Amino acid sequence: MDGNTAVFRALIVPAWEQRKLGELFEESDERASDREILSVSVANGIYPASESDRETNPGASLANYKIVHFGDVVYNSMRMWQGAVDASRYDGIVSPAYVVARPNSEVYARFFARLLRQPMLLKQYQQVSQGNSKDTQVLKFDDFASIGISMPASENEQRQIGGFFDRLDSLITLHQRKLELLRNIKKSMLDKMFV
Repeated sequence: MDGNTAVFRALIVPAWEQRKLGELFEESDERASDREILSVSVANGIYPASESDRETNPGASLANYKIVHFGDVVYNSMRMWQGAVDASRYDGIVSPAYVVARPNSEVYARFFARLLRQPMLLKQYQQVSQGNSKDTQVLKFDDFASIGISMPASENEQRQIGGFFDRLDSLITLHQRKLELLRNIKKSMLDKMFV
């Protein structure tokens, strides 16, 4: 590649840069007890606990629960190595066992919701987590903050990538619902045929 081609490519393709997560997020420790309880799971990301099939028992007091604002990145400190992380689409509170990472102005959280689940990062979480076995490993914010990532320098590019994957997830969900509906119709028809 000659010098002119390299300059041309640099003008067309925005640069990605190497950053530490601690440069992009700060740990939030705001507390409240009067908001909706949120859960974080590997399969569903962040969602209101009231929408869960599981019984929610916050214990005697919600006083130590952490406030989550729309756009905050929240992770389960004991399950981060499995991908229990998401950017919140809700305002609410989470258990003190979760870490709330508030993004700075350079960060589009929905992009990071995807990036932080990448297999190479899951391995890094496991490596820097503290504990003797997988079941007892905890990823503290300081260790999370020390991890290096590669990201688009442009927030607009982060928005485009994050938006693309959000639309793709919505499309997959719609097709899964359609498939389930068709399976129910098939079962119903078969039941009617062989009465």
